[in-house]
Amino acid sequence: MSAHPAAEPAAPALDLRLLAPSLAAWACAWGAAGLTGARAWRACAIGAVVALALAAALIGPVGHYRPPRHRHDPRPGNAGTASAGPIAAGALLTCLTVAAVLGVSSAGQWARARDPMTLAVESGRVVTIEGTISEQPRATASPRATTILTALDGVRIDGNPSRLGIRVLGEASWLEAPLGSRVTTRGRLRAPAPGASDGAVLGRGSAPKRLGDPDGVLGVVGEVREGLTRAAGRAGGSGLGRWVGGEDAGALALVPGLALGDDHALPADLREDMRTVSMTHLTAVSGQHVVIVLGLVLTALGILPRHWRALVGGILLGCLVLLMRPSGSVLRAATMGAALLAGVAAGRRSASLPALCTGMIVLLLVDPWQSRDYGFALSVAATGGILLGSEPIMTALSRRLPRWAAPLVAVPVAAQLACAPLLILLQPRVGLWAVPANMMAAPPVPLATVAGLLAAFMAPVWGTAAVWLALPALASCAWLVGVARFFAALPGATIPWPGGVGGALLLAAVEALFLALVRRHRHPRPL
Repeated sequence: MSAHPAAEPAAPALDLRLLAPSLAAWACAWGAAGLTGARAWRACAIGAVVALALAAALIGPVGHYRPPRHRHDPRPGNAGTASAGPIAAGALLTCLTVAAVLGVSSAGQWARARDPMTLAVESGRVVTIEGTISEQPRATASPRATTILTALDGVRIDGNPSRLGIRVLGEASWLEAPLGSRVTTRGRLRAPAPGASDGAVLGRGSAPKRLGDPDGVLGVVGEVREGLTRAAGRAGGSGLGRWVGGEDAGALALVPGLALGDDHALPADLREDMRTVSMTHLTAVSGQHVVIVLGLVLTALGILPRHWRALVGGILLGCLVLLMRPSGSVLRAATMGAALLAGVAAGRRSASLPALCTGMIVLLLVDPWQSRDYGFALSVAATGGILLGSEPIMTALSRRLPRWAAPLVAVPVAAQLACAPLLILLQPRVGLWAVPANMMAAPPVPLATVAGLLAAFMAPVWGTAAVWLALPALASCAWLVGVARFFAALPGATIPWPGGVGGALLLAAVEALFLALVRRHRHPRPL
């Protein structure tokens, strides 16, 4: 009698009940945020009323539904198919979610139309602007000029407070305004792109005047970032630091970029190389950054019980939020990371998708304009890819890689595959070496992040210890810089690809076909 090999345990069923409400909320928020004009809020309000009317019509079918106890349950409400009630309940929840998102969007459109910043944009006059630098100014070069990118929050227009922020595309004088400083300037505000969360754009020709030094949360964040930069510089100047590549300006700038998302000092050539091989997520303050870091760190803590892993992950997530400043993008990243931690705490992969969908709905209710932000889309895609795709990829890789190495490779591969179609919308090209580069870059990321965070915390109180803690982070970043430059220089690092939605769908189809072929190779059809 021949023994049959034991079959692999079936994966738990996915809970898709919140998928339709979250996608519908995203679509409605996307449409509402793109509306312009003084009457945009009315269109959103009408949509919210229609959704509420549909929800009211579904209350009856949902209230009369009785789950069947057996196949021939004769109770009233059990006539027809057993799925009619759950479908009606799902539709009711979707309508209520859409009504809430459209209601919030209507209120937001009404407030934006009457905001002093919107009125200043419409008038086209020169105004006095006062605000707080909420993003570290950084330079970006083009063939025509060098532009300084930053943002202002807590804005006052001619003395009138505004709830909106300003995107600054200024000149070199803006580099002298550090993160968290209060500045004033005069200029003419331009309208932002349709659907942008910023209320206005301030172009070249305005020079900021500092009114005060950084204080509050942004002041603390700025000091911590400067402390980490100094510690990395001292570590790179030591003998051991020079031996591991610490003299490279790119590696020195990547230490705060990887640990805190502060990439303003990253050299332009290194930034382009990282963009070529899709490694910019390592320094982006997004759900992709936070979830990858959490996934790798939680994997390293695999010997601990799941509740302890979730607790450690929550503490790390809180540190990231504080040190990366609690702005909209960071809070979005924290929500995506919380979805991962919810799945870890529950001990069920099936609990992760409802947590992700709930996070999406909450974020859209807080700020519907995030629906048009590529950062939001990449956060959702990366989180979903890691939650749903990392385990199958890890199972496939575990047959060829050591048990400890398979998770380190599976997490970035899952995130890269999920985000690649969206990246086509930003840049119509694909890199043949993106996945290998991210696989090579994955192992030192946890070490660099944790060591960088510890060095940042230690820098204000014990500079020598911060230098020693920054050494492994510097060595890891030197490795990442070498990986980015090596793969970016290979033939085929970037190849043209059709742009737009069609190109994104084509790449998604190619990825699906590749995964199907891999799965068929793993499980050949029996003769």
